[in-house]
This record gives sequence, structure tokens and C-alpha cells, in this order.
Amino acid sequence: MTSRRHTGSRYRRASERASGALPFVHHVPVLLLCICVMLAGCSLPGMDANAVSEPDARSADPVADVEAVPSGGREAAHVEAGYGGAERTVWPERNLAAGGSVLRVGLGHDVGEAVISGRGSFTVTVYAESTRRISSAQGVEWLFRAEGNGFQMVGPEESIVLRGTVRLTPDGEGAMIHDGVAYRGEIEVFISSSGGLSVVNVIDLESYLRGVVPKEIGPRSNRELEAVKAQAVAARTYVLARGGGRERGDFDLHSTIADQAYGGRDAEDPTSDRAILETAGLVAFHGGQPIDAYFSSCCGGRTEARQEVWGLDPVPYLISVLDTPGGMADLDRAYCNESRNFKWSAEWDGDEILNVVRRYLPDVASTPVRGSIGEVRDLTITDRAPSGRIKWLRVETDIGDYRVHGDRVRRLLRRPGSDSILWSSWFDLDVSLRGGRVARAQAKGRGYGHGVGMCQHGALGMARRGFSYEQILKHYYPGIRIATPSGYWD
Repeated sequence: MTSRRHTGSRYRRASERASGALPFVHHVPVLLLCICVMLAGCSLPGMDANAVSEPDARSADPVADVEAVPSGGREAAHVEAGYGGAERTVWPERNLAAGGSVLRVGLGHDVGEAVISGRGSFTVTVYAESTRRISSAQGVEWLFRAEGNGFQMVGPEESIVLRGTVRLTPDGEGAMIHDGVAYRGEIEVFISSSGGLSVVNVIDLESYLRGVVPKEIGPRSNRELEAVKAQAVAARTYVLARGGGRERGDFDLHSTIADQAYGGRDAEDPTSDRAILETAGLVAFHGGQPIDAYFSSCCGGRTEARQEVWGLDPVPYLISVLDTPGGMADLDRAYCNESRNFKWSAEWDGDEILNVVRRYLPDVASTPVRGSIGEVRDLTITDRAPSGRIKWLRVETDIGDYRVHGDRVRRLLRRPGSDSILWSSWFDLDVSLRGGRVARAQAKGRGYGHGVGMCQHGALGMARRGFSYEQILKHYYPGIRIATPSGYWD
């Protein structure tokens, strides 16, 4: 048996690849008048599950003053004793629902059926040949089922087949419930462009963030408040730069990590609420446009430029930066070093390597895989990005050699014993060969996620060291300015 350790060349520059701009949000009427010419988002190529489900920065740049916010845009919340002595955040008299844009968040797309009820009484409005309103008490369930070119709507005392839209609106301070989760705002049900049911939460941006921020960075203490503020600004910026046009225009954003994880009213958290209030309306800009505010769980000590990971056009605010105090070279002292995935290892036997390559190589290889691959002869790292992440992996098989680029390596080499993608593409690979095939492969790596943009664990580490959210954001997105878009609170 022979064993070779593949490390490749760490510092070769990546070629630049063009990518088209995506259209701005279609359902943002207030902002559209003010900044439509400024916005052109770019898709986050498959925001990782690990980028958001396990939230665990470059030396801090000088911080420019945050631009003034229109009067009334950022009133302070206060905390008072709630039921049983627990603290609760009290929102200011100016409710955030009055500000920002209205979003359509897809809770379900092209589904066969949906059940919706209310946490409190609610009104069901049917928009079809005519408009009809039905009052429903708390706990009453309505079943919606796709049927032909329309859908069936079944309530306690009636069943209707229609083509049109049904809107369910809570009365007073109630909430609508879908799949056991409560949501602020309204829920609409209609036939999707694909022929199934679409279930959409219609909600203002600031209230939407209340269900996003704690899902993205987790429940946090006040000691980590500045990191949560940074997450709030990044999440708001993501919506303005990226949202819109999902599923042929049925809605603006998915409620999953395809955009941002969204847990509705049930996910809300006092620290996140405070962070959203204290950064209300603030967005990260570069060159007059909201930035592509990518983030991942743990960068492992250094972030990566987006063109190295996904082959997108380079932008000056998404470059590789050291996530260490003062930009020191010792990566083990990175701000994110408390993440349980700061360092990791994985090992596969020959059969496991053969199985994952046969199953996933056709989806990730840069050239088409035609026919059975036979045996896996070798795995070789041939090039690395500046951070050390793998830029190109060569897979040698009986029928030919294939190359896998950047973050796609994670989708090839799944975690041993799991279908989950690999923690990161930053690893060294030790491959043992026997009889002309891979007999064993061992990876020793760093970080969790794609590594582009803000490192969530790094942001938490910076917050614990006393950095402000502005410093955290400008550390991970150098050259940005933080401001409220004109007209945001109109």
C-alpha cells in the first residue's frame, strides 16, 4: 500500500469568470422608487445548511461614522418584566411593521396540500369570481388541496373548489399557523406557476428579520449583541440585494437556506429583537448598491474571495481576509477558534470513496461523466485558493480523469456515514492506494461553510472582545458603508 499526502499549491491566483446580474426584488414598492437603479443582486450559490444551522474577522478597519437615520427610524426598545418574571423586549410606539418593504416569503411551493389555522381568531378572504370573507375562530383549520387547475378549500362547515387566491389574516395581535409554525402578517394560498399550491407569508421586512436573525446566528446573550446586530444588518442587506423573482415570481424569498432560514414568530428571541431594533433600516452598501452579504458559520481563520469558491466576478468587499487579531499569521488564534468545527477530520475507506464518487461526481464534475466510472484510482489536490481552500480536485477513474472546482468538493466528499456535505473545502488529503485503487482517504480540515464574507463564529468572538457591529461588518466586508436607504421609512 502506498500513501501520499496531497496539499497542492496554496497561492495560485484564480481565473475570473463572469456571471450575470439577477433582477431586483419585484415586490418592494417603497424602495423601488428610491433605489431600483442601484440594486443588482447576485445569487448565493446554494447557501449552505451549515452556514446557518450551526452558527457556532481580518483586523478591524477604522470605522467611519454610520450615516444618520431619519427621525423615528431607530427608537430604542426597553426591557421590562414579563409573565413569571421573565424579561421581554418592549417595542417602541412606532411599530417596525410601518417601515421597510413588504415581502412575500415562500413557506411552501408546488405542494399538494396545506393546513392553515390561527393563533387567535382570523379572517379568510376568498378572491375568485367575487370576494368573500369568512370569520374563523382560534383553532379552526382550513385544508387546501391542489385539484386540477384550481384547488379545494375545506373548512369546518363547507368545501369550495376555486381558482384564485385565498388570504388568511389574523385578527388583532394573533398569528397564522402553517405546518405547526406561527407567522406574523398574512398567509396567501394560490396555485403556483408549476401547478401545485404555493403558500406565502406576506410580511414587512423588519418583522421578517425577527424570524430570520435567531435562526441564522442562534439565541445569544447580550454579551454577543454586537454580533447579532451585524447579522441583522447582513440579513436585511441580503434581502435587498438578492430577494425577488423566486419560482417564476410566485414569491420573493424561500423560507429555507436557499435564501435565509426563517422560523416565523416562534423563532423570535429578545436579543435578536433588540439587535433588529437598534439597527433598524440599516443596510451595507458598496458603490451605491447593497452588497451581496454572504456569510458562513466558521471560516477557520481566514475568509475566502468569492471568485475562488464559486467562479463569480470578484468584488472588492468579498476578498480573503485574516480572521485574527491584528492580522497575525497564527490562525489558531482566530476570532472563530471557539467553534467546535474550527478544526475537523474525516476518514473514508475505499468502498466509501467509491460510493460517494459514483453517486455525486456526475453532479459536481466540470466535464460530463458518461457511463460507469469503474474504480477510483486516485484523488489529488491540484490547486488551492489563497486561503488554502481547495480550488481544484482531480478524480482519477477507470474511464478518465475529472476535475471538481471549489466548494463543489464538499458536495463530492460527503461526511463519512452521512449524506451531509463536507464541513469545508479547506483541508489536506492523505490518500492510500492498493492494487491501483483508493483504499483509504483521510482529510484534516478547518472551518464550517463556504468561507465567503462574514464568519458568524468570528463575529461572535469579536463581539466578546468589545468590537462594535460596524467594526465587525467592515472587517468582513472591507470598504462598505452602512446607511439607511432613502425612503425606507416612508
